Amino acid sequence: MRGWLFSSLIGSMLVLAAPVLAQPAPPAIPPAPAYAPDRPEAGSVEKIREYTTAPEFLPESVAYVPDSDTVPSPSKVLGHLVGAPDELTRTAQIGDYFRKLAAATDRVKVETIGTSEEGREILLVLVSDAANLKDVERYKYITSRLADPRRTTRQEARGLAADGKVFYYLTGGIHSTETGSPEMLMELAYRLAVSEKPEIKAIREQAIVLITPVVEVDGRDRQVDWYYRHVRGKELPFEDLEEILSPPYWGHYAMHDNNRDAMQRALALSRAVDDAFWAYHPQVMHDLHESVPLLYVMTGYGPYNTAIDPVTINEWTEMAHHEAGELEAMGLPGVWVWGFYDGWWPGYMVSVANLHHSVGRFYETFGNGSAGTFDRKLDKQRYAGHPVTDVQWYRPWPPKKRLRWSLRNNTNYMEAGVLEGLSYATAHRQELLYDFWVKGDRTLAKGRTEAPYGWVFPPEQRDGGRLAYLVNQLRAQHVEVQRLTQSARLGGKSFPAGSYVVRTDQPYGNAAKTLLEIQKFPEDEPNPPYDDVAWTWPLLYGVEGSRIDERALLDAAMEPVGEDLVPRGRVDGTGPADTYLVRDTGQTALLRARVLLGSHQVDAAEVPFEAPFQGKTVTYPAGSWIVQAPRQAVEEVAAATGLDFTAGAPPSDLRRHVVDLPRLAVLHTWIDTQDAGWVRYTLDQEKVPYTLIAPDDVKRGGLAERFDVILFPNSRGEFADLVQGIDPRFGPLDYVKSLEFPSLGIPDSSPDITGGMGFAGLQHLQEFVEGGGVLVTFGNAGTVAVDGGMVRRVERAAGGFNTPGSVVQAKVLQPRHPIVYGYEELPRIFRGNGPIWDVADEDRSLAVLQFGTKEVPAPEEEEKGKEPAKAGAGPAAAPHNEIEVEDADAQAKPAKKPEPPRSKEKRDLLVSGFVKGKDAVDGKPAILDVPMGKGRVILFAFNPLHRYLNHADFRFAYNVILNWNDLPR
Repeated sequence: MRGWLFSSLIGSMLVLAAPVLAQPAPPAIPPAPAYAPDRPEAGSVEKIREYTTAPEFLPESVAYVPDSDTVPSPSKVLGHLVGAPDELTRTAQIGDYFRKLAAATDRVKVETIGTSEEGREILLVLVSDAANLKDVERYKYITSRLADPRRTTRQEARGLAADGKVFYYLTGGIHSTETGSPEMLMELAYRLAVSEKPEIKAIREQAIVLITPVVEVDGRDRQVDWYYRHVRGKELPFEDLEEILSPPYWGHYAMHDNNRDAMQRALALSRAVDDAFWAYHPQVMHDLHESVPLLYVMTGYGPYNTAIDPVTINEWTEMAHHEAGELEAMGLPGVWVWGFYDGWWPGYMVSVANLHHSVGRFYETFGNGSAGTFDRKLDKQRYAGHPVTDVQWYRPWPPKKRLRWSLRNNTNYMEAGVLEGLSYATAHRQELLYDFWVKGDRTLAKGRTEAPYGWVFPPEQRDGGRLAYLVNQLRAQHVEVQRLTQSARLGGKSFPAGSYVVRTDQPYGNAAKTLLEIQKFPEDEPNPPYDDVAWTWPLLYGVEGSRIDERALLDAAMEPVGEDLVPRGRVDGTGPADTYLVRDTGQTALLRARVLLGSHQVDAAEVPFEAPFQGKTVTYPAGSWIVQAPRQAVEEVAAATGLDFTAGAPPSDLRRHVVDLPRLAVLHTWIDTQDAGWVRYTLDQEKVPYTLIAPDDVKRGGLAERFDVILFPNSRGEFADLVQGIDPRFGPLDYVKSLEFPSLGIPDSSPDITGGMGFAGLQHLQEFVEGGGVLVTFGNAGTVAVDGGMVRRVERAAGGFNTPGSVVQAKVLQPRHPIVYGYEELPRIFRGNGPIWDVADEDRSLAVLQFGTKEVPAPEEEEKGKEPAKAGAGPAAAPHNEIEVEDADAQAKPAKKPEPPRSKEKRDLLVSGFVKGKDAVDGKPAILDVPMGKGRVILFAFNPLHRYLNHADFRFAYNVILNWNDLPR
């Protein structure tokens, strides 16, 4: 670990081999002052010792706070030492401190890189020598040149690496209950700015440290308010208090998933951090988390994502072992590497670094989820199959099974580790900069000599909007996209001019490859996956394209796409009475279009039909729209959504129904608002009106008076958790906005979040459905309906299975059912883990969609001469209009039996990712439509609105909203 270790051992051996001679005692050498050349701030040594719960938790490097006559320390601004018991700092105070620090020294600069959903600033702080900050644009230029090997030769790269400064980007406060990093980063920035220790001066001279002290600024303020309102001063053991350490909401939309947004870039914090990354091209991006004892330094147990360059893997491994060894040399137990997560999924916030030739890494420092000091029990915590208190090769010095832990302990470990990471980067500055170029050059060369050479996506798609989204998302990842200027034959297929090409012979060709290729998670991997294992964008977005393994792709005529695509819909032809037709081929924009069309009449065809256009006959699938609106209104909607409208009239006897938006509620629990947040985000993007409701609303009853559809997003927990919620012994536990706690009560509020909906609420949900309402459950939320006995013909599927976030094959069982409008017979869907529902063979008619293509009993034949009845929507249903009266007349005709799927093709259940126990999944219902009284329960055995990622599945959920009162009996 240390350069002097080997020579010291050799020297000791020579001494032992030499004759032993009497030697005079060496003169006493007085020890150097521990803090020299710094002067400790008055009281800091004593306070740090006081707040650190044991001597072994106090490393020498952070055992004091350096004093300055001109630059304010955090203590002088906040009024207390960083890490003081029971003290947390809000984002405005943190920003105020950094601005005072920057005003007092030319070694610090502050920038605003984004604004959160609730209007708070997201900051970037730069710390370095004054000369480096004055010349920062030149150093940014150097890293931008190194990022693109097409602009820079190897010789030039060596020169730039010698001349450049290493950018090291630290991010804190991404998860709101991980309270320590925003505090620590204030002290770190101050220490880096004022300390005159040689190792600190070297960091300032050779590195430019970038710091975002709080990434999730909305959630940070909520956590601080919550701590002061409900946690501080509570005399409870940690194991009891743990259940109420967190407010029910963190960010405006996402909770823990906010660092799983790197691919989608849906959240403001993701875009802000990405923008900072692209502005500076840091060689290291280091995310500060808190969870496991006592300090986990990320390396991951694998399998690693195949897009990550081996050089990057070696760099993060070297850094981790360097830091672990140095901290252990300081006397810190419980520092370890390797056995915590896999490193497979590329959607974490730091993935922007690992996919773009930087080093993305993170810490997990032990935390209490607060500012309190607690006795903690570690003996039951296990990672990679072993107790965290056991000796392993990756954890040679484990922590004790019980200890007392404080916020200052957390600060000590995290800050000491980061300082060692910065020292490593400083010592290896030139190497990190040069390797940054090397990794891009290797990727470029690989794309020129190895298949795949790229992907091609034809311009004609079932949903042009999703093709545009794919292209734009790739460009947001700084992946270059081209457009064919001439037709080309590649891979045995012909592609027209205008097709989009993503080549792998580009600096970020590895990122393109991992985002577009099929994932195959190793089936024999002994450790379970840490997160989703599949993310194939063409599958998740429902875009057809081809992988090209022929080098001829590189010679095809093409031009770069220089700006984001904006789908522009057309309005073709002229027709009577402002009537327009829209072919339903699965476009997700239909939901937004219905909102924009407002009070104008929209109907959906229940069967395919034909209509003439310019001398041709055009076929319209079931689900296609008939819109009655002025042309100007239709043109505005076409421009806003990318949908194509054609003037014309359908057959007069066409079976159709009104497409009207329901009075929609989104129900969340107080124990888990995560997936409900993504549902809200998705609906907000489409401008769909809805009411967010909580267990309180359900307990009050009267649901049918206010709502037609209640959507219950995926929510973790067993039946008892979903119904009974947080233990009432902690109540009353209010989540209400006030002058003292202004961040609480957003986006929903309650005077007491304990107790759940209770059995009274469950009864009210049942009454809502039986009276004509529609209850829609995603994933595990269906537990309430199934385990609660609301639906009596559905049970949990038997057998062991594991589908950890994978793309699987599905099959439409009822092609005329409105829930599958726009889908072909064999769609691919994304499924994470959670329950799978099952029904008896005689109830297979309840299944609308199934997992896999396994043959199952056909739905029972409907009584001859009867059309399927519509599900009643109860007293709140919209009255039939004239077109629906025509529809009623049409129902007197003999009904045709729904056409069974035509294909007998058997496809493998797994498309991308990993599935264990395929036989237990294949053929099981994926969507069930279960009538109940006058209403119905729609059970999804997957989450169609997962992290704003699986866009191809959105229409399943949208179809329920659009056709809520026209689902067949």
